[in-house]
Amino acid sequence: MKTFPSRAAAAATGAALVLTLAACSGGGGGEGGSKAGDDKEQPMGPLDEFFEEMYGDYDEETSNAQMREVEEITAECMSEQGFEYTPVDWSSQMEMGASDALEFEWGTIEFAKEYGYGVTTNPWGETEEAPADGEAEEEFVDPNQERVEAMTETERAAYELALYGEMTEPVEGEEYEYDWETAGCSGKAQHEVYENTGMDEDKFTSLQDEMNAMWEASAADPRLTELNGEWSSCMADAGYPNLAAIGDAENAFYDETNALWENAYPTEGAEEMTAEDYEAIEESIQGELAKITPREIETATADFTCREEVDYDKVQQEVSFEYQQEFVDAHREELDAWLEAYQASQS
Repeated sequence: MKTFPSRAAAAATGAALVLTLAACSGGGGGEGGSKAGDDKEQPMGPLDEFFEEMYGDYDEETSNAQMREVEEITAECMSEQGFEYTPVDWSSQMEMGASDALEFEWGTIEFAKEYGYGVTTNPWGETEEAPADGEAEEEFVDPNQERVEAMTETERAAYELALYGEMTEPVEGEEYEYDWETAGCSGKAQHEVYENTGMDEDKFTSLQDEMNAMWEASAADPRLTELNGEWSSCMADAGYPNLAAIGDAENAFYDETNALWENAYPTEGAEEMTAEDYEAIEESIQGELAKITPREIETATADFTCREEVDYDKVQQEVSFEYQQEFVDAHREELDAWLEAYQASQS
């Protein structure tokens, strides 16, 4: 049985992610601790180390257990609302993917020359080796798909409302705020597993707001503003004008590809489309992405070449670590209290 995109894809993404708070430090050399990466240890600043201690390294076994719990809670919630829902084994789908090892470190000139920004390319290679002769290709199938496909339009609408909640389009110019209470059974399940730790989160809201302000101040530091100007001039000389700051070039490709996906599917009549219809759209999208890839690689190569010329990553890391140290020194007691409360909520 073939599978095709649906709102389940959005839920799968949420279910598969372990919610963490990531600190925004740059790469390159500098002072500070270090964290093991794919190929080499990455330096970490004082605040990075704090979050490393709080959340620790990714644990696949724990992540898989959390995904299973999300699905079980979702099934129970759906049953309470009169619907049958079979828990999805998302971990098995993830295991179908390729190895996490990358040939080139992400965010380097070597990576850019091969994969650009990784927007239209797949740095992990093919997701599966070709099956041997006579063997069927393993393909993930949502155990709920056949049941949902057999529903009438009215039944499916009620089912999806219970599962995902009311789906509203974001209003341009307004900041979207996710509310798990309006996200159906999937939102309820993800909240219980990933967010409802039993810790008084409001107690640390002020600290988190100050931390966000610190990150913004770090990004706006005059030393980086000056380097952004130098980088912009370098990019213009390379044939890429009108880029004000590092990140603009990469974001432009995400905007372009996001628009491609958004415009590919019909806004009306989607419930009448067949699996073949979706496959045709998918094939068309992949063809359009392939056309973008050469331009993405060329732009990313110029981008990282200019970054190296102005020594941006090294300076950005130094600035980030400096701001992190000042923040940690000023908020040591509050950070310790946050760490203690979080660890207590996990025990």
